[in-house]
Amino acid sequence: MKRKIGPALAASALLVAGLIAVVYSGKVPLGVPGEWEWLRVKASPPLLALLPAALSVAAYGGYAALGYRALGVPSRIGPRESGWLAGLAASAVALQVLIPMGAADEYDLTKWAYVHYFQASTGYYHVAKEQAAADPWKFLADYPRWIEAQDSLHIGTHPPGLIAMHCTLLAAMQRHRAAADFFNAAMPPSVSIAFRQLEAMDRRSLPRPDRAAIYLASLITLLACAGTVVPLYLLTRESLPPQLAWASAALWPLAPALNLFQPGADAAYPLLSATALAAAAWAARLKGTPGLGGWASTGLAAASGATMGFGMMFTLAFLPIGLIVAIVVLSTRSISWTRRLATIAGIGAGFAAVVAVGWLATGADPLVVWRWNLRHHARFYLEYPRSYLAWLLVNPIELAVAAGLPAVVWCAIGAVGERRYVPRAFWCTLGVLAVVNLTGRNMGEVARLWMLFLPPLFTAVGVGLTRLGGGSRALFGTVLLAGLQTLALQAMIQVVYPI
Repeated sequence: MKRKIGPALAASALLVAGLIAVVYSGKVPLGVPGEWEWLRVKASPPLLALLPAALSVAAYGGYAALGYRALGVPSRIGPRESGWLAGLAASAVALQVLIPMGAADEYDLTKWAYVHYFQASTGYYHVAKEQAAADPWKFLADYPRWIEAQDSLHIGTHPPGLIAMHCTLLAAMQRHRAAADFFNAAMPPSVSIAFRQLEAMDRRSLPRPDRAAIYLASLITLLACAGTVVPLYLLTRESLPPQLAWASAALWPLAPALNLFQPGADAAYPLLSATALAAAAWAARLKGTPGLGGWASTGLAAASGATMGFGMMFTLAFLPIGLIVAIVVLSTRSISWTRRLATIAGIGAGFAAVVAVGWLATGADPLVVWRWNLRHHARFYLEYPRSYLAWLLVNPIELAVAAGLPAVVWCAIGAVGERRYVPRAFWCTLGVLAVVNLTGRNMGEVARLWMLFLPPLFTAVGVGLTRLGGGSRALFGTVLLAGLQTLALQAMIQVVYPI
């Protein structure tokens, strides 16, 4: 089997090289012409900045290889396994800080300031600052009426979670000036320069508390995105041994979409989706365990539902996540149908509890808000018509590129060759995404919109790697190839600035 590792890595290398060549040529559209295309970066990254980013990928690959070797003996989750996982999370944070430093000027960490500030990129900061900050509770109470008049873009299709987050950060930094000064002093030089450039463009000063709040929003996205390695590992670990779970989690921080779309909030949502799925999978597994296992199952089921309820305050993309969670639980063959349904009931109770608390706290009916979000989403395709068949073909390709072609190769090998060992979360997610694609719910931008579906797809990586007898060297090589794809794409494509 080990002799097949070389051809598998060679195939990944050819795919990555082919992708880079196609994008660099400029002859192939990055989307569907006339409807939606990702923009290209015209400036080249400086070599002195690219070198540290490349070295960080190599160093991370070394840690991933060491962890894979150290976790070779199957065991229960304990301190030793937890220690390696904590190290992986810390390494992921460092890696996702260093990778954008290798991008061209203004596409590096300066986007940590720009993205939240530019209204056409997100717009949530300006709504919070100009309309909600004076009386956030009144704004939230009036949100069901306010959202009715919004457009079919970012603001109109989302619940108020991101606006509330920016209000909270602004209020915290205005109330605690010492903390605001600390964050202003601690931010990287490129971020500080970006804020000065924003002031020059707008010809007005940006208060230090506002700078700190925007910077904090970017840090939260970074920590959530990189921290997804923990629930992803636990999700995979529910049905696979440590090494396979490690391989799946280790490739996560290198996925191109996660790095290119930061600090946009979409990069933070995978933490919630992976947490909800992991909690549900373990709840189903422990449901048939006597004693404390039953109580743990109940708590995990409620935690899964609560996580999705919290996620629904930010995006309705957690509706299909809920469907995936339900299918994962209902497809657990090790427990009876009665226990499966009891687990679903616990998940529903956790979801309803969080939604009810939010409703009582703000006075805003979430059902009204969600209904208007769905109406605005449907209106989008009336205002911006899309070609169904074109996007039916483009979406899977874009999703594969977003996940990273080396990871996709291992997922395909695992899914084709060892179907029975691939976690059920992978198959459930793949099925739901196929339905979403066939029904035309998302025609374009799936690299951003489907990021929260990536964690369960990564659970098949380790199965594919080990099927061909791959070890720490194969994982190291895969990390290098994934890093090469991400570094190359961020040098050629921009996805977070206004079009």
